[in-house]
Amino acid sequence: MAINMNSLPTEKGSTFAIIPKGSYIAKIVKAEMKTPKSGGNDYFSAECDITDPASDTGMGKFWINLFESEANLPRYQLRRFIEALKLNIQGEFELKDLTKMVTNKSLVIDICPEDKPDPQRSVVDISAECFYPLDSKPADNTAEQEALADEIANVFEAPVADTQEPTPTKSASY
Repeated sequence: MAINMNSLPTEKGSTFAIIPKGSYIAKIVKAEMKTPKSGGNDYFSAECDITDPASDTGMGKFWINLFESEANLPRYQLRRFIEALKLNIQGEFELKDLTKMVTNKSLVIDICPEDKPDPQRSVVDISAECFYPLDSKPADNTAEQEALADEIANVFEAPVADTQEPTPTKSASY
C-alpha cells in the first residue's frame, strides 16, 4: 500500500473528540477496575457513549473514573454517580463491585473541556453537580450551567487592581 506523504498530519492532534460544555446522556457500555500507570490503588473506569439529548446526536466516547479516597471531591463524585444510577447500596462496599452493577445503565453527566492545552480532552464538570438520574434534570440546560459556572468563577476571582473604568482619551481620526 502506497502512503502519500502530503496527506500525513503535521501535528499530533487529539485522539478523542472534545465534547463542548453541557449536560449529556451517558450510557455505560463497559466498566472495569484499572491500575494507574504510575502505580497506586486501582480505580473504577466506566466507558460511556455520550449523546446530546437536544439533537439526539452521538458525541463520542467518554470515560468516568472514580477513585477510593478520603478527600471530599472524589467521595462526593462517587456518591453522585451511585445516586444518579439509583443503585441501592447501603453500608460498606468495594469499588470493584460497581463494575458488575452499572453496564448498560444511563445517567446525565456534566462535561466540559479540560483547562490544559496538551492534550486537550473533555472531563467531568466539577463546577456543576456532575451526575444526575435521567428523570431528574433536563440534559439541555447549557445556558443555566454556564451562568452557574460564571457565578462560581466570580466568587473566586480576586480583584486585580482598581475597578474603575479608565477615562477615555481623545484619539486621532483616520
